[in-house]
Amino acid sequence: MNRRRAGFTFIELLIGLIVTAIVAGAMIRLIMTDLRFAEDREAWRTARQAARGGLAALTADLRMVETTGGVEAASADGKDITVRIPYAFGVMCTTNGSTTVVSLVPVDSAMYAQAGHSGFAWRNDTTAAYTYVSGGTRGSGSALLCTLNGIPVLTGGSVVSLTGSIPVARPTGTVIFLYRRIRYELKASTQMSGQTALWRTPLTSGTGEELAAPFASSARFRYYTGTNATPQETVPSPLSAMTGLELAFDGQSDRTPRMSTTGPKVVQFASSLYFQNVMP
Repeated sequence: MNRRRAGFTFIELLIGLIVTAIVAGAMIRLIMTDLRFAEDREAWRTARQAARGGLAALTADLRMVETTGGVEAASADGKDITVRIPYAFGVMCTTNGSTTVVSLVPVDSAMYAQAGHSGFAWRNDTTAAYTYVSGGTRGSGSALLCTLNGIPVLTGGSVVSLTGSIPVARPTGTVIFLYRRIRYELKASTQMSGQTALWRTPLTSGTGEELAAPFASSARFRYYTGTNATPQETVPSPLSAMTGLELAFDGQSDRTPRMSTTGPKVVQFASSLYFQNVMP
């Protein structure tokens, strides 16, 4: 009696290998597609995070800039801007020309406690223009001097004594704000080698803080003037003509996604910010 051996023929094995290779190839393509999608998604997320982080960091500061003298300097390449940022407002109780006592309205305690007092500005009631007084010191003032001159000390507010030249003829009740000189720059990151970051540096202390990164090389400041709806890249002259900024903070992924041939991902992002502390 004839007996057949159990097993597969060569043809059957070959067909099985071919089918397995086809299935494996399809699975590999699917895995690679998923991996490429995940890499791209992470790269886009990183780029968007940088753009949004930079905007959030600047918005609170820049909205309170006063237009006639709030912008101190701006670079032609749009990468560097220095502003005088108000951090407390009040009215003058008295002055002897070199020391001025001011009653301040309540202010955020954390913001007020930050280092870097750069000076104060007083408002001319006739012209409505502000005069900036740089330098000087900020210390505790006498509430009694305010009360004697009819200036109230508000609940939650404070009284400060400021040094710096001011005309002794300035009337009681003159509006005054305290400011800090802050420099914002788009320059090399120390946390991400080879990348561009947004830096914030209080010029009184000189200690910079890296706020957000990375940004594309196209990221920059643009400048609004007057009532123009379109920002310009050239620095306005005089700087007092500047009424706002376009924050063209194009975010960039921190690396090129694997299997990508187009380089890091770039998110084009622009937001308009107009100064709210406008001279009436």
